[in-house]
Amino acid sequence: MGKISVPFDNSGSVQRSFYADGLSVEDLASCGTATRCIIKDSKTGKVLYDGHNTTVLGGRLHLLEKSFGITPDPTQHLTLNTILGIEHSETNRVFTNKIDRDAVYFMAGKGASSVAVPGKVFAPKNYETKLYDAIPFRMVPVSNDLSTTEQEQYRLRRIVTHGGVDYACYYAKKFESGVIQMEYNDAEFTPLESDTTPVDENDSSHRLAGGSVLAYVQFTLNITEEELKEYFTIVNGSLAGAVVNEIGLVLGADLANAEDGGRRELAASELFAKLTSSNVPFDSYSSSRIVEYRVYAR
Repeated sequence: MGKISVPFDNSGSVQRSFYADGLSVEDLASCGTATRCIIKDSKTGKVLYDGHNTTVLGGRLHLLEKSFGITPDPTQHLTLNTILGIEHSETNRVFTNKIDRDAVYFMAGKGASSVAVPGKVFAPKNYETKLYDAIPFRMVPVSNDLSTTEQEQYRLRRIVTHGGVDYACYYAKKFESGVIQMEYNDAEFTPLESDTTPVDENDSSHRLAGGSVLAYVQFTLNITEEELKEYFTIVNGSLAGAVVNEIGLVLGADLANAEDGGRRELAASELFAKLTSSNVPFDSYSSSRIVEYRVYAR
């Protein structure tokens, strides 16, 4: 941040200072949250991916709006409801009344791997609003839909017709977000008022000298044996070549939707963050995966 001083106003007596934010575009792209995401085979524990995600447009807008109490401007938001054709009667009210939206759902996709260049993975950009090619966690005939209990863990339901059959497709799955952890040098941290004092970078007398205080939330995303497989079996005829290479965190308000007979659905849902990876195989009916997700505030 740079300081611009203006010595005097027109009266010649008052000194004023203005502060101009000197962050570069590269700095801005990394502001807000940092993450570490590990995808594992849930049976063997083998690590299939270890990397980071990107907070995309919906997440970036949400952080600004919530931090500063700003009423969302719907024209700045492209919701997953609109993208997937899952309109919700409460979306406008969620924005207008600043109703809380929680990022406690996730999606999976298969569009991040280049077909033309084997091995190439497309990195997500911070302006993106969706997965490149989303896959439903469950895809079942409408005539044999999931039970009420089974449906409770899924959202973003839409009807898709394939081969003359109507299927209920569920694109988002709920997870438990856990609690905020604070650590200093791998030990639990509790802030003290005395911590905030002017200190030289080379002063080793401060109790936090030489370390860093971390604030983060950690949670686990589970993809079970039955999930994602129905899509590949129905659309492709088998699990041959079945992969996942995108994971997205989803933000939304879980409310009754008058557009769908009062069924609970995510209103004003948006992609909050997204990671892409090399192909994670799902070509076995026993395949199951866990994603260990840690989000740092910085």
